[in-house]
Amino acid sequence: MKQHIFKKNMVITRVGQAYKIESLDNDVATLRHINNQVLQIAEINTLLMEYQLDQLVIEEPNCDLNIKLLTDKEVSEIKHIETYMHFLDMQPKPSSEASIQLCIETCALTLKQALTDQPSVSTIRRMYKKWLENDKKALYCIKNASKISTTACNPRISHEMRLLIDDIIHSEYLVLNGPKRSVCYMRLLRRHKELKLNCKMVSRSTFYREVNKIEESTVIRYRQGSAAATKYNRSATKLIELSSLFERCEMDAVHVKIYLVDSDNNIVGTPIIFFVMDVFSRVILGMHISLAGAETTHAAISALRHAILPKPVEKYDYLEHEWECHGSPMKLYVDSGSSFINANFDALLSQLTISRINGPSKQAWRRPHVERFNKTFRGKLEGLPGYLGKKVDGFEYNKPGKAYATLTLEEFEKIVCHLIVDEYHNEPHSGLNNLTPMQVWQKHIAFQPPYVPKNVGIFDIFLSHQVTGTIQQLKGLQFKKQFFNSNELRQLYIVLDNKTKGTKVQFYVDESDATEIIVHNPLTHSVFKVQNTRKSSYGKSFEELKAQPAHFVPNDAKNRIAKITQEAEKRKRLAARDKVKSNQTGADALSFENGLQPEDLNSMLSKRNNVSHSAINLTDAPSPYASTDKQVTRKPKIKIYKSIEEE
Repeated sequence: MKQHIFKKNMVITRVGQAYKIESLDNDVATLRHINNQVLQIAEINTLLMEYQLDQLVIEEPNCDLNIKLLTDKEVSEIKHIETYMHFLDMQPKPSSEASIQLCIETCALTLKQALTDQPSVSTIRRMYKKWLENDKKALYCIKNASKISTTACNPRISHEMRLLIDDIIHSEYLVLNGPKRSVCYMRLLRRHKELKLNCKMVSRSTFYREVNKIEESTVIRYRQGSAAATKYNRSATKLIELSSLFERCEMDAVHVKIYLVDSDNNIVGTPIIFFVMDVFSRVILGMHISLAGAETTHAAISALRHAILPKPVEKYDYLEHEWECHGSPMKLYVDSGSSFINANFDALLSQLTISRINGPSKQAWRRPHVERFNKTFRGKLEGLPGYLGKKVDGFEYNKPGKAYATLTLEEFEKIVCHLIVDEYHNEPHSGLNNLTPMQVWQKHIAFQPPYVPKNVGIFDIFLSHQVTGTIQQLKGLQFKKQFFNSNELRQLYIVLDNKTKGTKVQFYVDESDATEIIVHNPLTHSVFKVQNTRKSSYGKSFEELKAQPAHFVPNDAKNRIAKITQEAEKRKRLAARDKVKSNQTGADALSFENGLQPEDLNSMLSKRNNVSHSAINLTDAPSPYASTDKQVTRKPKIKIYKSIEEE
């Protein structure tokens, strides 16, 4: 049975001697003498028996912290605190927010701390006050740092009971998706009964009070996760104030649960819509509908292109109002998705002189305006044929979602444009003092015309076929057996080969024109053209330059060669047989013309007689063909039985 009284690093007194518990398991504990550092092994049952007989005393925790009892993590934390405190103490005004912010930035860079590990301004201010109160000793700033203090000094609760309450709270309640307080209290009762402690059991209300002493943000962080705690701790202390159009634009993707079909009524997928919003006027500058099944950089670039370039009137002639909103943003706020955070998207924004500001994932309040529009847009889609809503809506259907698919991509795009231009842009907005987004747009666009970059043709490059290739030292880049090289590409190869481990780059290809390619410089986020080394490729496509497959003309050459070799081998075999016949003598050969002579017959008969006589071996002499082993003659053994009468 697991005990809950003795803990690691606890100081106990046995027979007048102080020991520190170095380690323990279910059966034994390792004790280290405080003075001579001698190790001892003791059974847990023995320690419990001594504790019940008052022969073992658990030392009360001393307010004066001992550095020897700290863990390695706490020692490292002390060093970090000393770095922050000494730097802040050297500032002219240590308590000012500017000095604390400078301290955080400088010390975090020195200690190489991640952004999530850096302390806040309030934490440094509180820590600095405690540091001064304790004679500038960082040790006191981490008191109870390894374990959250959940119980205050209450004389009505014994020390053993307090240890058990702390153990229940940290092992049962402060865990991810942990049980409720009532369940934890029942487990406290069961453990108190199992351990047979002499201390008095606390009531349910007392246990609840001890649990309620923990900060709510701490409870949420342990029971629901860091993201939930961050959301709980956030507060709207500063309002986003803007003074002009395009000053702040937000982009986000909306996954719409509606199955679309093609002209043959086949399912083509569910759409993902990328929206670009101007926060000052709340108008939607552009959008793009993708059926890729995931958020892609190609869709994000298409949405940005649609937002910057003017909309053709003939394309949207079905709208009641003109979609005149367009222009290049100054700052673009996005999330940390892979469709926005990549070298390709950064290179495009660098060419268009747009600043990208990305916020952490799962923090929608970093882009509150476009996120609020997403909710409004979903509400406008309700009642649309085939729209299934979100999972949180709790909609239930009798058939699978694909059975309700009705709209095509073209029809769905027209509906989205109607909802944006004809409805949303012309509805009063509470964030605009009940003005419509189009009224705010038209009021300010006269004084601030939309800016369209001169190099908007670069969108054609970034939306073309993107390829990743390795720069070869001599031949440059290769695509479909065509080589592209230039002096600028050669210089890029030298720089990449010296600075990085590889020479892979991204380049853009127009399948209909093999004259040149566009190469992206990963160091400067710029692009440059590289010509085809084959001069005859000018104005031709890759398909035209594709090598023709080899066509083999059927001929009888192999058959003729095989016939010649077969005749040669046949001639060789005949020549060898004739040579053997010519080497045989006439006396040795038997034929009808040359029969057996009388002396040959006598020799053959005499040889047969000799063999027959030696096989019979009528004499006592041993036969030359007989075995040399001694022959043993076996006599039969005859047993004579006497009759009863003879006896």
